[in-house]
Order: sequence, then structure tokens, then C-alpha cells
Amino acid sequence: MCIMNLDLHSSQSTRYLQVYDYYKELILSKKLPANSKMPSIRRCAEQLGLSRTTIETAYLCLAADGYIISRPQSGYYVTNRAFGSKSVHTPSALHTPSDAFIYDFTSGNVDADAFDFNLWRRYIKSALRQDKRLLSYGESQGEYELREVIAEYVMNKRNAVCRPENIVIGAGSQALLNILCPLIKDRNKVCFHDAKFKQGMVIFEDYGFQITASQEEADILYMTPSHMTSLGDVMSVEKRLALLKDSMAHDRLIIEDDYNNEFRYFSKPRPCLQGLAGGENVIYLSTFSKLLLPSIRLSFMILPDSLLPLYESKKSLYNQTASKAEQLALCQFLRDGHLDSQIRKLKRLYTNKAVTLSNELKTAFGDDAVISLGESVFLVHLKIKSALSNSELQAKAKAAGIRVFASPKQEKGYAHIALSCSEVPIDEYPNAVKLLKEVLKNDCPL
Repeated sequence: MCIMNLDLHSSQSTRYLQVYDYYKELILSKKLPANSKMPSIRRCAEQLGLSRTTIETAYLCLAADGYIISRPQSGYYVTNRAFGSKSVHTPSALHTPSDAFIYDFTSGNVDADAFDFNLWRRYIKSALRQDKRLLSYGESQGEYELREVIAEYVMNKRNAVCRPENIVIGAGSQALLNILCPLIKDRNKVCFHDAKFKQGMVIFEDYGFQITASQEEADILYMTPSHMTSLGDVMSVEKRLALLKDSMAHDRLIIEDDYNNEFRYFSKPRPCLQGLAGGENVIYLSTFSKLLLPSIRLSFMILPDSLLPLYESKKSLYNQTASKAEQLALCQFLRDGHLDSQIRKLKRLYTNKAVTLSNELKTAFGDDAVISLGESVFLVHLKIKSALSNSELQAKAKAAGIRVFASPKQEKGYAHIALSCSEVPIDEYPNAVKLLKEVLKNDCPL
């Protein structure tokens, strides 16, 4: 086996990507020939002084791209497939290319240590042992027992009003919107509160809906009340009730995308619009991708009773897009109470990361800046004395290889940006803050 020579102090990429790139290069250069055995996860972690989760994430990426394969009770081996194609892939679904940005503080990707892969693997293996069930196609609406568990969860945690019959499961929000749009085609104009949600807009445009920026003109409102802006602002209960009253008066249908509702610092999650409306005139969307893994594409939609007859008449024409095995695994995962423990784990992890990043910023910028934790547990706000506007500061940081959010509210004499702590490893914060300070030194009184 080749001796490892990794620069783990480099700021060019996260650690699991360095391990991924290192082994990919060895495989493509044939220094690791086909069928040779990879070092065990435990051994590799000990040699590099990294966590087993970091090594496992790198190996999973290598396996996903076809460079290695897992053999039960034996380990990982280099595949022949790696030498048969000139096309080189990177795990782009998990990260922004390192040559584009050194530190991405806008990423919504999860921390490499945020998920217990071994636990999830046990549930997947258990689902795969249900041979007879896996020989048939999944239910077009989603497996009934999973819909039962989801109904209980959203009623208890989000005050939703629903039965399993109201729930439709799909592989992501786009798949669900493709089912929804034909059900509401009697309406014409849709207003997206978050104009950056292009993936949703394109679905409505494909079905002939007109996108409008005016809520008054629209007869469909696409709202994200638990994440109103990129800075994680949350709609108050008072405003939610006013929105429901106005929508009812003007016959506007609301699509509630309950994005990031679990991750609040200073308050409990507010009641969802769907529950406040008694289950009527609101279509509820949510996903498990943020709580578990982005690659687990399991989302769900709650239809109001008024749309159920039309959906029932059409649902046999729709194929289920979500994996049946993953649905069965998630059902038992939820039944065993692991989602609640996962939420608690994520809150502890990201709270610790946010506090650490906040302290680094306070040390670097001192009295010339106001640093605060955002409503979302992912965000840290930096408001610093500067002649630059928020967007100008964001652009300067971007030019230096750092992505940050710019506050939509401009305050004279201050530049206000926010940093998401989710993806950037905690041990890279000192270097990231040092680089950010260098970016600002000519424009802010440091």
C-alpha cells in the first residue's frame, strides 16, 4: 500500500475531499491497481488522525463514482470500471468545486460528522431483507405505513391537520410539484416569496402558469414561512394569521414549503400555516434531506381534502419516484425515535459550530464589529463599520474565494453579511476568518 502524504492543513478543500482526491489520483494513475484492497476505514483514520466518519464519507464518494466497491465482510476494493472511462467525476452533489471557492459559507450541505452512516446502513439492510415487498412496485402515493408515521409526526411537531390519505411521497419537491400542478391548473398566476427558487418556478412555467412578483395579482402563493430570507428570518404567528385571512378573502391558494422549521435558536418552531388554516386552502411541502442526507431524496406533500378526489382519480397514472427500500428504512427509523435524536444532535453540532465561528470573528474584528447568532442555528451575523455596502462586501469576499450572504437591509456606516456554519469544517474557521479579515483590511477600521 502506498504511503499517504496529505496536506491536512491545506485550506483548499474539506478533509474528506482531500482523502477522496488523493485516492482517486492513485487509482487513475494505476498506483492502486484494479482489485487491490483499500485500507480499512479504521486503519486509514488512525494513519491520518481523522475521524472514521470523514474517511467513510470519502469512501462513499469514491464508491458512488465507481472507483471502489464494498465487498461484505471484506472491505473496499478498487474496481475495473475506474480504468474504462476517460471521464473523471467528482462528488459534485456534495460540494462546490474547491477551485471556485475556498470557503463556502452559503452552502446548505450538511457537515460530514452530522449523520450516523452506520445506523442508517442498518435500517437500509433491514429494508433490503424484505424480499417479497421489494419484488413489487411501490405504492404510487408512497408506502402507507410511512405515511402513517409522517402524519403522526407532523401533527405532533408541526400542528398539521392530516390523515395518511392526505400525504403524497416523492423524491424531492420537484417531483411533487409535477403531481400538484395538474391538480390546480384552474388557477393562472403564482407568486414565489423566494424568487431564487428557480427549480420550483420552472415546473410551474412548464405547466403554463404565469410567474408574478405581486401577491395581489397571484391566485397561488408559494411561501417559505420558516425561512423567509437567506438569513433565516421566520414569519411571526401574527403575520401567518393575517396571510391566511387575506388569502381566504381573495381565494388564493397557499403552497407552504416548510423549509428548515426545526432549526431555531431563540424560539420553538412556530405553527405551520397548514395547521393554522385547519388543513384547508394550504398545501404543505417538507423534506427529510436536511435532517438526514441530501442524497436521501424523500419529500412529502399534504393535500387538502378538497383536492383529494381529483388526485385519487389520477394517482394510478403516476409512478412513485422515491425508492421503496428507502421508504421502508425511513419508516422504521422514524418509528424508533431516531429523527428526534438526530434533530437534537444537529442542533448541538451546529450550535457549537456557530458559537465557535462567532468567537473567531469577535477575536478578529473586536469592537469594530457586532457579531450575533441568527434565528437559524446555522447562521452567524457580522455587522462591521465600513463604507462598503452589504453587496459590495459580499463581492469582495467572493473575489477572495469566500462565499457569504449579504443582508437585504442596508444600514448607513455598516456592512452586514451572514455566514452559514453548516459545511465548512470547524477546524478551518481560524484560516477562513483570517482570510476574511485580509479582504476587509483596506475598507474597514480593523
